[in-house]
Amino acid sequence: MDRSARYPVLGFLALIAALLFIRPALAVNYACGNPSSGHCYGVTQWTEKPEYFGAYTDITQVEMGCPSGCNGFVDDEIWLTDSHTAGCKTNGFGQCWVEAGYFFLDGAKNKNYFWAESKPGKSAAFTLHTLGTAGPSGAINHYMLIKDARGAAGVFQIWIYNTSLSTLYHGTSNNNLMAGDRILLGQELAGTNGASAAKAHFTRNIWAVKALGPEYVFWYNTQIHDGSVTSQNPPFASWAVHPGPPPPEGGDFTTHCCQ
Repeated sequence: MDRSARYPVLGFLALIAALLFIRPALAVNYACGNPSSGHCYGVTQWTEKPEYFGAYTDITQVEMGCPSGCNGFVDDEIWLTDSHTAGCKTNGFGQCWVEAGYFFLDGAKNKNYFWAESKPGKSAAFTLHTLGTAGPSGAINHYMLIKDARGAAGVFQIWIYNTSLSTLYHGTSNNNLMAGDRILLGQELAGTNGASAAKAHFTRNIWAVKALGPEYVFWYNTQIHDGSVTSQNPPFASWAVHPGPPPPEGGDFTTHCCQ
């Protein structure tokens, strides 16, 4: 065989060898309930203080999806939760909360910002406030939840800021007499298959030491330890940088889904 015939044969054999190692991406199946219950989590939570008056984190925007038929959603978010007062323990969920983040719902065209609330009382319902289309991947958004003591009791303010700290969205939870004893941040997953989310980073993890007053200041302390990490695989969650003296402030918590 002359040299001109050798190279096509070698090239063809190399192509066959390469194809032997190519595997199609498989849809990941998981058992994470439905949009209403039975969800899976990749989160950390702090429960050391008798009351957290507010919570704050910076979350990176990442590519995320939940195609039609995923039967749920995937999100990255922060929660301020009350699981100890009587009105919250008996409200049907066993807890009250306010939360904010961004999510991708089954079959949606885009991921969206949101905030949500569940109040004390047996007749209390979960209320979801869907906001506008979430920012581009790589952007950093700032999320703040805080109890407001400037007027009537039972008010929580929710802010979502863009990278330059301009207000994107603001919400108010009224008639909400919860007293937050837990802060959680991370990823929530609902449904059975197909969701995806690239690695997100949660940094500047801080908490309010007092309610919002007339001076209009978020008085805070920094999270200094890991909290209690739950990673149900999926979602996957872990500390890339543990909280402590080195920056970033409050550590760098990460989440991703679903492989």
